[in-house]
Amino acid sequence: MSVPGLTRRLAGHVAGIEFAKLPREAVETVKRGTLDCMGVLFAGRDEPVVQLLSKSIPAGSEARVLFDRGRAGSADAALLNAAAAHALDYDDTGLDGHPSVVLVPAVFAEGERLGAPGKERIAAYVAGYETWAELLGRDADKHHGKGWHPTAVFGTLAAAAAAAKIAGLNPEKTTNALGIAASMAAGLVANFGSMTKPFQVGRAAQSGVLAARLAAAGMTGSADALEHRSGFLAAVSPKGRFDAERDIERWHIVRYGVNIKRYPVCYALHRAIDTALQIEVKPAEVELIELRLGKHQAGMLRHSSPQNAPDAKFSAEFAMAAALLNRRLGFAELKDDFVKSEPVQALMRKVRVTATDEADADEPLFAPFDVVSVKLADGSVQTRQSKRHAKGHARDPLTLEELRAKFDDCTQGKQAALFERLLGLESLGSGQML
Repeated sequence: MSVPGLTRRLAGHVAGIEFAKLPREAVETVKRGTLDCMGVLFAGRDEPVVQLLSKSIPAGSEARVLFDRGRAGSADAALLNAAAAHALDYDDTGLDGHPSVVLVPAVFAEGERLGAPGKERIAAYVAGYETWAELLGRDADKHHGKGWHPTAVFGTLAAAAAAAKIAGLNPEKTTNALGIAASMAAGLVANFGSMTKPFQVGRAAQSGVLAARLAAAGMTGSADALEHRSGFLAAVSPKGRFDAERDIERWHIVRYGVNIKRYPVCYALHRAIDTALQIEVKPAEVELIELRLGKHQAGMLRHSSPQNAPDAKFSAEFAMAAALLNRRLGFAELKDDFVKSEPVQALMRKVRVTATDEADADEPLFAPFDVVSVKLADGSVQTRQSKRHAKGHARDPLTLEELRAKFDDCTQGKQAALFERLLGLESLGSGQML
């Protein structure tokens, strides 16, 4: 008897996930990711990309969009809500991307359509996370370096798995959902800093929901779409260095978790910002700022001389300048006027970035640590080495009060009751979510 291929095995794994069997740590991770995603969704719902998308999406009745701004079909609601949650680049990270920004909008849109209670939504999130982790870990190459945006690529399949789970699809139909989603997965690093970045994340959530709904209706996909020599893994790993044979592992979500952002900029910069904030200098006395980080981190930071807030989110030069000038980096600093101001531009010109080939054993996208050095006009130098993990990382998590403070900041204190409800997500009925 032949052993089922990866697509079928993964589909069976997804279909078999049950809330009652989830580790407690997994449930807590889902709730933290959901809380954070809801906060940044609220904060991002007035961003220009969201307004543009809102005008392009037809009204519907299945799921709410942007909290209280109408309703749409579940797939379209997932698109719009995910784009809003990613528009500020303030959403959580993990698995070389941003898990919750795809999974929460997909799960909540389909969950609302289907009347799913909190327990089922948590199980669906875990199904999506485990799918993402399984596929990501089978490619020996780094996807950002090849131009792929993992959130948009792997997020599509993760959202399909989550939507299939919350719809109660059997292994055969879940196999079809994964096969359909494999043909819809796409997103490019080249679009970082543009409106297309949150759009391609929204498309991942939308495509995953659509794939599962099509599979439920009877559409088929190849049962070996993931592992075939002309399939998904071969396409994203053109060197052919992927492993489709190893066994499915359980509870990646407990091992990796999610990392909650403290700053609304690319996560590749967070350790360096933490470190720069430890250095107290007078900006007028700064002669040179040197930042050393990993080559993959540097590759994501595409803008060395940003002139607007979207580009500044992916600029090491801006992050160092803002941190040293204002002693913080928050929404107030991510404004075009601040980015273009002469003090910021002058300090950015003094930043030099170098990349190292050294990589962290557990998170090879990152160097083992980052280093910030500031040389002053009197010749003195202050040098600080970062911790291995930024504050907010799964291994150095925010406290509940710190998470609440971020949520309140994102929602302007208008959603305190929602925060309390979502803390008990597993106990909520379908009509108690928002």
